[in-house]
Amino acid sequence: MKIGYYLGNTSLHGGGIAPYAWRFLNLLLSNSKHYNIELVILCTEELQKDCLELINKYQAQAKICLLPYNFNLFQRLGRILGIVLAKILDKLKINNKLALISNPSYRWFASLDIDLLHIPYQTAPIYDVPYPFIVTMHDVQELHFPEFFTPEERACRAEHYWKSLKFARGVVVSFDHIKHDLIKYFNLPESKVYVCPPPYHQIKLACPTKQEISKYAEKYSSLKDFILYPAQTWEHKNHLSLIKAIELIKDKHQRSINLVCTGKKNSFFNDTIAKYLLTSPVSQQIHFMDIVPETELYWLYKNCALVVVPTLYEAGSFPLLEAMSLEVPVICSSVTSLPETIGDSRFVFEPLNIEQMRDLMIKMLSDKQLEKDNIKNSHSRIDELYEINSFTYILNAWEKTLFL
Repeated sequence: MKIGYYLGNTSLHGGGIAPYAWRFLNLLLSNSKHYNIELVILCTEELQKDCLELINKYQAQAKICLLPYNFNLFQRLGRILGIVLAKILDKLKINNKLALISNPSYRWFASLDIDLLHIPYQTAPIYDVPYPFIVTMHDVQELHFPEFFTPEERACRAEHYWKSLKFARGVVVSFDHIKHDLIKYFNLPESKVYVCPPPYHQIKLACPTKQEISKYAEKYSSLKDFILYPAQTWEHKNHLSLIKAIELIKDKHQRSINLVCTGKKNSFFNDTIAKYLLTSPVSQQIHFMDIVPETELYWLYKNCALVVVPTLYEAGSFPLLEAMSLEVPVICSSVTSLPETIGDSRFVFEPLNIEQMRDLMIKMLSDKQLEKDNIKNSHSRIDELYEINSFTYILNAWEKTLFL
């Protein structure tokens, strides 16, 4: 089986869906030899070195096919030409196959010697190709929290997500709740959607060197017993509720707790969070660090007093899994797959219930036995998740997509 994997221009060090795309690539490469799968990685020249290192690491049956220079412009021009030509040919009642052939984007993808194209993103770079393709639908958050999106963003998602779901022969999701959403909101047949658990054993961070440990210890030397929350500052990540819980702790318990937030600071941070902090009584305790190196994030996990994941919506939480795998005390909100992942209701709270979040944080920071129970639970749950062979689920999706 020859599988094309569309990595695109997603950086190894990016946030959002990037960790999933790269961890998924690791999963495919590590299994390619055993299952006699030949992988063709489609990526930009900037990612070639990182991809080659992974191929060599696993001695994988894989090769790299570089996307054309300035592929986004290349795609847009091709689509415009194709649409215009298709309309002309339609009026002349001529087979619009000519419109496809005239599209340079189509011709490039058609030239690939693959059986199936796997796209680890929610939208496809092209919808007309002479072989089946699979997309990964990470979530449909806009249907649950439309207020977090502009009308333009909702319209864009409605158009492009529907195109992906319509033209893809198969759709991969990581959790059951997403599959249920796709069946409910898009009327997809159940047989088209494949639940493929994420590669849990790939969720690992690079350990810092001795020199890096000294550097990070000095950088954060002024912070004692800090709480950690790694997440980009989207509104649904719920940073404000966490900050308000820390305000309550200071007001009601006379305890000053530092909060370290890693992840990209986007427009919601600038427009809302930063303005809120201007008048917050705990502003000096809140530290937004932006994106940090993987080794620094590892150090922060291992040196924090507690990881809190207060998100309002999450298909699946990498910070939760990272904390659990490193056996760091962690609590999370009661949404989507998070309660199932952590597997113990003692460590779950309602994300908009500030008092409940505050109470559980204080418990975790004060009760040493509860902390030990939390770490023991994480160890047990991670062992269970590591037992899942994610690749067999993917292989099943590929085979059914190809042969049904």
